Amino acid sequence: GQMDVAPNVKDVAWYRFGPSPGQAGSAVLAAHVDLKGQGPGVFFRLGDLEAGDLIEVLYDDGSELAFEVQARALYLKEELPLDAIFSKEGPPVLTLITCGGGFDSGAARYDSNVVVYAAPAVDLSAPLIG
Repeated sequence: GQMDVAPNVKDVAWYRFGPSPGQAGSAVLAAHVDLKGQGPGVFFRLGDLEAGDLIEVLYDDGSELAFEVQARALYLKEELPLDAIFSKEGPPVLTLITCGGGFDSGAARYDSNVVVYAAPAVDLSAPLIG
């Protein structure tokens, strides 16, 4: 019931059992907000994103795809809408996840997750003219 996250604050993990960003369904990327001994993570400011902000995904082949933030939510960990987050159907959605909310120092974990939902900034069904 858990997705692996990179062991450092610099890398972003992709849920490989779901779609790739830009394909139908929810492409899930996760990264640390911070880590003890490593400092702020690549998703440290994820909670600051707002509707209309742009996110660029860089693929291994060097190509890029822009996504526009549609919504941001904070869910208690036990209330994450897993069926929606890990959906393999529907229009392309980029779903970014990191920890957030209150920090329990005894358990060394956050009580919530910040989730950002973004849609391709271009219509993928329309032919590209170039």
